[in-house]
Amino acid sequence: MIHNWRDVSSTILPPSLVFTLALVTGVLSKTLLIEKPAERITFQNSMQMSGVEIVHNKFETEKNVLSIITADSVEYVGEQITFINPNLTSYNGDADLIKLSATNASSNSEMNMVHLEGGAAIKKVDSEGKTRFTIRSKELVFNVQDKIMLTDKAVSIEQRRFKIYGQGMVFNQKLGTLEIKEQARLKSSKVIDR
Repeated sequence: MIHNWRDVSSTILPPSLVFTLALVTGVLSKTLLIEKPAERITFQNSMQMSGVEIVHNKFETEKNVLSIITADSVEYVGEQITFINPNLTSYNGDADLIKLSATNASSNSEMNMVHLEGGAAIKKVDSEGKTRFTIRSKELVFNVQDKIMLTDKAVSIEQRRFKIYGQGMVFNQKLGTLEIKEQARLKSSKVIDR
């Protein structure tokens, strides 16, 4: 039998070609089907509002123990809330209410701690609407649940008859206590006779 190379190649080539193509197809399909972790694209929610009033009652069960926040604008970015020119009113039952203000404030979405910055002030206001005293500092932190205001910065407390200056302060609205942490100095406008 005489075979020429065309006859041999035509009988051998197609099965080997089919086998090679099947092998390459199998390898490629396995490599292409391997799942690669998809690149996660994360989106951060953000929202801005102007002229806002928020009634916060998460930690309170009685209506007269609420905290109310008003602000020129509020921006939510992810879990962070930022207030511009906030005014916060904290009620404590029938006792005097507390008004907090600052240039800026921030909080997490739970609103359990509010950080006030830039000319922060606390005013204790009696039932007749008169300011009993004013506390001023560059920064204040307000623990909304426990109704505690504190700072480590320089602080001044002003009342009609006196001013107290110091470093650091803790004011507990529920207990009605005020503590200057360090370097307390009293400046009185009237000498009290005893």
